[in-house]
Amino acid sequence: MDQKEEKGYTPYQQKVIRRFYENKDLRLIQKLGDLVSDLYIETNEKKRESGWKRIKEILIDLKVHPHEVEFLTKDKNLTVISKKLAEMF
Repeated sequence: MDQKEEKGYTPYQQKVIRRFYENKDLRLIQKLGDLVSDLYIETNEKKRESGWKRIKEILIDLKVHPHEVEFLTKDKNLTVISKKLAEMF
């Protein structure tokens, strides 16, 4: 019995799991786009701060260079993030 059978995943489940991880970057880019859109209309300062924190985390998860992450988030300018997002797509 091989290791995959021990975990109890069917071949279909294995494909779903594999595709889930293969598309991680696309999901993160989509999440980043949604977050940028939400921040454009957000008025609550506390939510804006947590949104910027999450943007920084997503950029790090997308393996954007740390210096670029710092540049993109230091001024909290959504236009700069939007341009980077357009480059990613």
